[in-house]
This record gives sequence, structure tokens and C-alpha cells, in this order.
Amino acid sequence: MGVDLNEIKKNFNVNTSAYVEKKDPKSILPQPGKRNILITAALPYVNNVPHLGNIIGCVLSADVFARYCNLRGHQTFYVGGTDEYGTATETKALQEGCTPRELCDKYHAIHKGIYEWFGIDFTHFGRTTTDHQTEICQDMFLKLHKNGFTTTQTVDQLFCNQCDKFLADRFVTGTCPNCAYDDARGDQCDGCGKLINAVELKDAKCHMCKSTPEVKQSTHIFLSLDKLQESTMDLIMKQMDLPGSKWSANAKGITKSWENQGLEPRCITRDLKWGTPVPLEGFEKKVFYVWFDAPIGYLSITKCVLGDDWTKWWKNPSNVELYNFVGKDNVAFHGVMFPCSQVGANDNYTVVNHLCATEYLNYEDTKFSKSRGTGIFGDAAQRTGIPADIWRFYLLYMRPESQDTAFSWDDFVLKVNSELLNNLGNFINRALSFVANFFGGVIPNMDLTEADATILEEIHQECLQWDTQFDGVRLKDAVKSILNVSRIGNQYMQSQTPWVLMKGDDAAKKRAGTIIGVAANIAYHLAVILYPVMPSVSETIRQQCDLSKLPLFSPFPRNYLKPGHKIGKPSPLFQKLDPIQIAEFKAKFGGGQNPQNAAVAAAAGNQKQQKKTPPTKEKKGGDKKKMASTAAFAELEQGAKLISQLLTTNLKKFEQAKALFARNKLQKLEEENRQLTLDAKSLQQQLVELEKAAGIKQIPKPVASCTPTPTSTPASGIINQQKNATPAPQPTAEPKKAKEQKKGKGGGAAAAAPVDDAIDIGRLDMRVGRIIKCEKHPDADALYVEQIDNRLVVVLCNLKPAKMRGVESRAMVMCASTPDKVEIMEVAADSKPGTPVVCPPLTHRPDEQLNPKKKIWETVAEDLKVSAEGFAEWKGHPLLVGNATKMTAPTLRGCHVK
Repeated sequence: MGVDLNEIKKNFNVNTSAYVEKKDPKSILPQPGKRNILITAALPYVNNVPHLGNIIGCVLSADVFARYCNLRGHQTFYVGGTDEYGTATETKALQEGCTPRELCDKYHAIHKGIYEWFGIDFTHFGRTTTDHQTEICQDMFLKLHKNGFTTTQTVDQLFCNQCDKFLADRFVTGTCPNCAYDDARGDQCDGCGKLINAVELKDAKCHMCKSTPEVKQSTHIFLSLDKLQESTMDLIMKQMDLPGSKWSANAKGITKSWENQGLEPRCITRDLKWGTPVPLEGFEKKVFYVWFDAPIGYLSITKCVLGDDWTKWWKNPSNVELYNFVGKDNVAFHGVMFPCSQVGANDNYTVVNHLCATEYLNYEDTKFSKSRGTGIFGDAAQRTGIPADIWRFYLLYMRPESQDTAFSWDDFVLKVNSELLNNLGNFINRALSFVANFFGGVIPNMDLTEADATILEEIHQECLQWDTQFDGVRLKDAVKSILNVSRIGNQYMQSQTPWVLMKGDDAAKKRAGTIIGVAANIAYHLAVILYPVMPSVSETIRQQCDLSKLPLFSPFPRNYLKPGHKIGKPSPLFQKLDPIQIAEFKAKFGGGQNPQNAAVAAAAGNQKQQKKTPPTKEKKGGDKKKMASTAAFAELEQGAKLISQLLTTNLKKFEQAKALFARNKLQKLEEENRQLTLDAKSLQQQLVELEKAAGIKQIPKPVASCTPTPTSTPASGIINQQKNATPAPQPTAEPKKAKEQKKGKGGGAAAAAPVDDAIDIGRLDMRVGRIIKCEKHPDADALYVEQIDNRLVVVLCNLKPAKMRGVESRAMVMCASTPDKVEIMEVAADSKPGTPVVCPPLTHRPDEQLNPKKKIWETVAEDLKVSAEGFAEWKGHPLLVGNATKMTAPTLRGCHVK
């Protein structure tokens, strides 16, 4: 790679003069000549504890983006809070036996504490139960009413005679009329996601008393969405179609589907006491429906901080960029309904410019459920002892941007131990430890060579990608760019071997000083770009460098740590996750009824059963004794069942712990064996070098390779390949002292993982295959019989064989895929079956069989895409058939290869 050494030196030595400053929220106002970024995170209902899916869905994603904006020097205001009015609050308050206000105070504090622990740095975290909320909500409504965008209608509504009140939508559950989901709410179905009217539910029940309500009439106010559709949707579609639009794909799709279906008037009042009062004669006993009221919370929370200056953000559309971060279930309210209210009020409101919605994050293979104890909730995450930044990293790495994803404990351990421990933590600790151990903690002089310049330019290009990805709200890709920078740093250290140079003459030691100085500055640059994702770790790195101020982002890594600067004491950043503890977490958060609760439930059930049994006539005390003994026997039987359940559960945990102990022991022995192998190779290399120095001619030993037989189809024409006969040079071994430095507490500074452990596309065995015939599956009625004459395809051959309805599948055909269309990837017509597909410059070293637990395919597939030109590529590198021709998609562009 050709680089301009003088230009690199010039860029590297630019002085840093601007830093991120903590500002007084009251002083953060839009400024001319700056990008003024207004960020909101969907306001969670105050009646529950947020789980990991809730956290990544809005508040964490918004926080990371806000931190990025501050790092770029933008004027940034980030609003969050709790949504406290409405039926959900009344319901929960009744369940907990308190007033709605007491409930809101309790859960607002819970939410605030959880978000603070996760490092969510709101400009202000507020609530909707304020006088400012009432003032702004009523003002917006009166303007809509005055402008002719409201109507009144008498509507059928469910009334519970037992509770003696009209039931708001969330007080009703039943069967969805659209998809037959049997636990749909009266306002929206969680099964199909569609909005519904409570009276449409089948088998409706009062949520509180479980009785069947009857239909009565009540008069309500409706917002005329049909009259506002054209003007609002024109504005929204214009924002959505701008070249710099950051609307997520699902936000675009959901919003456009609402427009296509046509908007209809929608009720904005409810028969409740807990809410914003309706300021209109005849409606004194009604409040505003939460969907109309809640988004106004963003405005009122801002006013709680800025007073009358709140309008400089919220009534300033020409100078402010508004980003809404929501889950996909909130798109309709932020992309359609609230903008209609703003447009209809005709008061120069700042309307959403960028709607950034996530898909759902699930837990393992199911959904989060507080009642069933399934999944990790914010308060439980704190009690695990795993630092908040570790959670932030994994949630962002798995952020459900284009499809639903799942939290997996096995994958969590893999990503933390490989990416954080062996990659990021390993590089930073090595770089700073070399400064401490070889140069007394003082940054040495640096005289850059072309090798250093090449690495700095590589990092520069990766950081340009980091900036583009963050600006486009592709947070998952931005995290991977950070990891790529540390990976480049590790490769730089490994290839330059400063520990060997320190044993040489003065010129070699001077060269080692340059390498170590450059590596230390790359480590500091990582602290800068890591700040949005892992703010506490970023601060720790800066403290270890004894330069705690956070500079504004520069795409080019600068000479932050000047020669002569004395750093602090380096220490490992991360600890290896304990498999036994993780197994305990798996069991704890995996769901299932608590035995103690089961006992209580069983006792309650026995009492109910006894109450239902009609009394019998006593006969000389015999029946009484019989009943007593029968009751005692039932209790004893129930107790025996519970004891049996407890024994079964504990035995299962014991077997898990036993298996984990054996696996850990085996892993330790394998690691020791791997280290012995590396030591042997190092000694062999040293011997080779000594023989060369003595003039002994080296004769390379040819290495033959037999290509494993593909498992796709008998017609896959197999070809054999020979590897390069010249053995690859082994990296010079590090001295014993350097090796010891890698063994920090918990393995935090462990040696970088061997190259073959890296998860990249080189571990996939993809080959050209030929489809001769496609037959109907014996048990799959939806598949059709087709004859395909000599169709060439690319087949992934080293997946673990799996049975699909009784038929063993040994390989998969590679296809370009969108939600609407799937196309088989094509290769050149003269391609030979069996020809491998490679991805230079990645080393082609396919596993004999991919280990499903390591999720190699799943990790690689995230970056396996069809380019804008139609070629298959991985992280921008084209896939080549036989290292010569490209594989292509017939018509699809910019989609994933699956």
C-alpha cells in the first residue's frame, strides 16, 4: 500500500485543541453554524422494570448516538423520561394497592436508577406528570380544535358492571379479531402488532375482575387524521426520501403502510381519572388518551429544563435535526400520529427528521417475561456483577437493526472473551505495558517509517468508516469498526516485534521505541472512538494514559501522547467470564416457576378446592377424622412433589456444574498444549535462523493438502489443491517477561487468540456445485417438484449436518435475500464444480465442520452482502470463485447473502 510518509507525519503530529465538555443542560441551546441535534428515546411506561430488549430498543441506542454527536462537537440535547399517565398506571396501582402517584414515584426512581447504572447520559430524564405537560398538551389540543381537526362521536365502549366503570382499552383482554391471538389488549395486539378497538375483541374480559363486560355508549373526541393525512404525509415522505435520511427500513415500511391504508379519525380521550384533563366543556370527567398525550412529554420534559427556551428546540424546524429512537411497535405513533398533531396545530413545531427504530431483541429462543422469570431485566443485570459497559458492548453488537436478534449466554461469553478480552483488551494492555516495562512509563521518541505510516493510514480509513456508520445510525457496524482498529493494532505489534528489537543495538532499540510510541497512541485513539459504546472503559484507558480529557473525534489517529509524557499504571481492562457462573445465570434467568411460589400456589389451590367441597354430615366423628386425614395426605403428597421437583432441579444444576468443570479442565489442558506447540515452533524458528546464520542451506518441506470431500451432492466435481510448499514464517517469539505480562488478572491481558481462532469468512468452506435434480420433500407439502438442468450454484459445505423432517441436510445453497425475494447466487458459466470460493486477503482455512455453539456462520453472515454492483462481498472484499471470477446476484442489490 503506497502512502505519503510526509503527509502521514504531518497528520499524526497535529495538536489536539478541542475537547468534549460537560455542559450545564440549561446552556444547551441551538447555535448558528453548528449541527443542532435533538434526540428523544421512547418514553417507557412507568409501571414495569425495563429488560435488555427495552434498553437497547431506545434509551441505549439514543445514548450511544448522543455521545457520538458530542464527540463530533455537535450541539446535542437528549430527552428521556417515564410515561406516567393512562390505563397501564391505573391497572398497576390497583394491583399494588397504592395510588397512581405513589406508583409513578416508585417506578420513576427504579427506571432512573437502572439507566444511570447502564451509563445512559440524558441531558434530562423527566416524567409526564407535570404542570408543563398539562399546559403544552392542552395548548396543542385547543389549536387542533380551533383549526377544525377534531370531532365528537358517541362510541360503543366496554363497561364492567362489577367494577362499575367504562373500561379503557388496556383494562380489556381477549382474542384478536385479526390473528386470533388469545391475549390481545384492547388497544393493540402483541401477536400481529395491529391496532384494534376494544369492542372488536372476541371473548373480552375485564383485566381486573375477569368478568365479561357489556357494550355501552360514551361520547369522545376524535382527531381527524384523515383531514391531516395529505399535508402530514407529504412532509414525512419528504424527510424520509432526503439523501441524508436516517430512517430505518422498518420505520419506512410501517409508516408507508399506514399511508397506503389511509388514515381515519382516531379517538384521543378516555374515561379515566389519571391523565391530562380535557379542557373542553362537557368533557370534564375525561382525560387525553396516552397515545396523544405521551409524545408531548418530550416537549414538556425539555421545558422543565429550559423554561421558555424550550421552543428554541421544539419550534425551530429549520435549524434543528430531530432524531426519534423507538422500538418498531412505536413507529406508528412517532411517524404518523404525533406528526399529524404537530402539523394540525400549525405552530411551527419541529417534526421528526429521522425515525430510528429497532426490531425486537429476544432472550435465547423465547421472549422476555417478568412474570415467568424469563430473561434479564435491568435491575437483575446490575446484580450479576458484570460491569455495565460489558452489557452495553454486547447489546450494541447484537442490536436488532434489520431483523429480530436474541440474547444468548453462550454467544455473550464468546464475544466478550474473544473480542473484548483477546482483541481490544489485549492490544491496549500490551501497548501500555511495553511503555511501562521498557521505557519506565515515559513515551519514547518516534521516527515514523513507511511501515508505521501504513498502519496509521489503515486505521484512518477504518475510522472514516466508523464516522460514516455512526452518522448513519448503523451502530452495530460502528462497534465492529472499533474492534477492527484494535485488530490492526495487534497485527502491527505482532509483525514489528518490539520485544525482539529491544535486545538489539541502539538503532534497533530506537526503532522499538517508535513502534511502542505509535501503539500507545493507537490505544489512546481507541479510547476516543470507544467512548460512545463503552464510556467507563474509555475513561479507564485515558486514566491509564494519564490524559483523562476526551478530545473531539479525529478520523486520523494523532500523537496524543507526546514523547516525554509519563503514563499511569496499566492494568487489564477485562476479566474472563466464569463458565460456572454463566451456567448459574442461564438457570436463573431461563424461566420456570419458583418452587416457593409454586408451594404458595398449591396451598392456595388446596384452600380453594376445600372451599368448593360441600360439607357432609358428621357420623360419630368418623367422617371428620377421615376428612382431616385426607387433607393431611393431600398436603403431604403436594410437599413430596415439591421436594421431588427441588431434587430434580438441583441434580440438573449439579450435572451442569460437573460438565462445566470437566470442560474447563479440558480447555486448560488444551491451552497448555497450544502454548507448548507455539513454544516448540518458536524454538524451531530460532534454530532455522541460527542455521541460516551459519550458512546451512534450508530445504523447504512440501506440505500436501487433501481437499475434504464436499457434502453437498454426488455431482459436486471434486478437485484437489496443493498448498504453498514454502512454510509460512513463524512470528518471532516474545520473551518470557512479555508473555507473563499477558497473564493479567482474569486473563485480561492474555495473548491474542491464534489466527485460526479468528472468526472470519476464511473459515467457511464454500464451493461451486451443480444441481442435477430437485425433489419434493416427503413430509413438506408446501414444496414443489422441479427439474433443474445443470444449474451451477455456490454451496456452503462445512455446516454441521442436521435432519430436517427426517432427511439429513449436509449443505446449503448461497442466495441473495430480501424480505420479498430470494435469488440463487450465480457464477461464471465455465466454473468447475468443486472449485473453492475464497475472499482475499483473508486466509482460506475452512474448518472441517463449523461448531454451531461458536456461531461462526451467524457472525460471518452479518457482513456477507451483495454490493451495489451485484457482487458478493464480505466487509467490502469480493468473493472470488477459484480466486479469479466473482459470484453475483441476478437482480438484487445491497442485500444480505444467506
